[in-house]
Amino acid sequence: MINQNLQEIIPPDHQPHRLIDLAAKQKPSNITLSILAFKEKIDQNRIEEISLIEWIWCIDNDQVWEKLPELDRKQLALKMWHISLNNEWLYFTLVRRLAWFLNGQKNVIISDLVNSFYTWSNSISVQNNLVIKILVTLGTDQTKTELVKITCEQNLTRNELLKKINNVLPNIPIFKDYVLEISPYFAKVLHPITLDKVNWLLRCFDEMEETTEVTSVEYLLNHLSTSIVGNFPELVNWFKNNYNNSSKQSKLSSQARQKLRIWIGAVNYQDFSNLVDLIIKRIGITQKEENQLTKRQGFWANYSNSFMRIKILLPMQSYQIINHDLRVDQDVQKLLPDGSDNTEICIFDLGNQGLIVEFFRGRGSETRIFPQNNDIESILFGSQPLSVKKIRKLGGEAHDHVLGWQWSCEKLLRTKYTILPNTGTLSFIGLPIKYGKYNVNLGLPQPDYQKLNERENQVRKWKQIINQLELEAKQSVL
Repeated sequence: MINQNLQEIIPPDHQPHRLIDLAAKQKPSNITLSILAFKEKIDQNRIEEISLIEWIWCIDNDQVWEKLPELDRKQLALKMWHISLNNEWLYFTLVRRLAWFLNGQKNVIISDLVNSFYTWSNSISVQNNLVIKILVTLGTDQTKTELVKITCEQNLTRNELLKKINNVLPNIPIFKDYVLEISPYFAKVLHPITLDKVNWLLRCFDEMEETTEVTSVEYLLNHLSTSIVGNFPELVNWFKNNYNNSSKQSKLSSQARQKLRIWIGAVNYQDFSNLVDLIIKRIGITQKEENQLTKRQGFWANYSNSFMRIKILLPMQSYQIINHDLRVDQDVQKLLPDGSDNTEICIFDLGNQGLIVEFFRGRGSETRIFPQNNDIESILFGSQPLSVKKIRKLGGEAHDHVLGWQWSCEKLLRTKYTILPNTGTLSFIGLPIKYGKYNVNLGLPQPDYQKLNERENQVRKWKQIINQLELEAKQSVL
């Protein structure tokens, strides 16, 4: 009855010819096919006198048990389960037959043994037994979901599960079918989601056949909250590596592909936002610089879905202070010193929409916008070290951060570069309601005349500074 190869699905053999074969190996004096005699041997603890054919005869035949009162049947069946803990053959026979019964195979185990199993499964001796937990699950209405729950709690993939039960349970179809419930369980049932659970999910994905994996990924993209995803860049990185610009991406629905882009943007924005927080908390910056960074943190939150990737550039001092607080998989480089003011820089890759470079502080402290350009992209995201002047020397269009800059920057992005906020944006994050109300055709509310006048004066002074910085960059040898 023990199938050592779980790659094959082999139904139990309970036909009469097996009884004949077993009987041939027994001494006639040892065989007593009587339920009363069988019960007596068990009650008197004469287990060694019970032949294999008697065991199978009692396991197979419901009718012979009808000679016993109902209470005796329950007690006898329960004792058989207890005895199986010290009888390997009996244990394997009972659990495998029960598994097939719960899979829909009839006439493989008597009803009293099935019913008593659930009482026995609660006993201290087996309540933590993985095989027994699975058998209990097979008898529920939510078998697939419960199997996922068990494997999740045990931190087991399907292959790891099969290795643990390989010599005990048969490889019934449910052990393959249940994997399609992993994504629904992760997205809808599992709480809280932790990094350990994310890693378990990804290991499960890595084992799946491609068709099953695509179906599971599709479900997760369409049902898992983006707010959760932002906390687990490991999950998004797996999706990027396996589905972004991959042949498998074409097998996802357009809705799922769009969700993948949103996920990637959410994680990249979170990296930018975390960087701002680290600089404010750990780097000695002025109150004015802190206010500016906080405003940019809020402004770019409105464009997070567009961020396909980001790169972080840090001056030496900032690198030494905060680099160990950044994830090891982030694209972080040290800026080459070139005499420029200290500033952290974040580069956003918006795909076909272009590239945006944010200078966090120092004179100029600009946003620099580049249309999509392969040469510039290869420089900004390449491995060669960069400096402040080298980036400014690349050109692009610089935008200020003086009074009313959010209104002006949004207008520039929308009208000249067709860079729009996240779909569905009605109010800009980081702005008061009065100034943050957004219309996809008109943009943000225009500041009043007095503020526009003041803005014009501040922009004029800023342009003098930025022109000087750009000139110094063009004249540099870096």
